[in-house]
Amino acid sequence: MTIVVNGTPHEVPKKDELTYVEVVTHAYPDYPQNPGATYSVTYTRGHNDRDGILSPGGTVKAKDGMAFRVNRTSES
Repeated sequence: MTIVVNGTPHEVPKKDELTYVEVVTHAYPDYPQNPGATYSVTYTRGHNDRDGILSPGGTVKAKDGMAFRVNRTSES
């Protein structure tokens, strides 16, 4: 399955849900080493063509071709 994160396609294993951590890590591979940083995650082309926000600790139903926008919003 392919998802698009910040304009870059990523192949991911086909599964029912994607987690916030998985999506952020595709955008910022150093995410696990930066626990003080916060990120905003929005998506388009979701299940039933929905758009939405993926919150920290959250999951979203996975769909081939989903597009995510991940922004680092702050760092302490």
